[in-house]
Amino acid sequence: MRIGTGAGMGQKPHDYWTISLCHECHSTQHRLGETTFERMHSINMKALAEEFAKASPRRVEIMEAKRHV
Repeated sequence: MRIGTGAGMGQKPHDYWTISLCHECHSTQHRLGETTFERMHSINMKALAEEFAKASPRRVEIMEAKRHV
């Protein structure tokens, strides 16, 4: 996910923006683009990443890293 993460073309977003997608969905997301993929599946990938980060045993480290972006 790149939209709203501060990462541009050719830049890798920080790992705290990672969400789990199966191979087929990952490929589809790249082919369609993030916005279309989210609409198609009625999801908000950024919100999912935030929820995953909050639930992580490394949440303190993740939130600290986010403050420095």
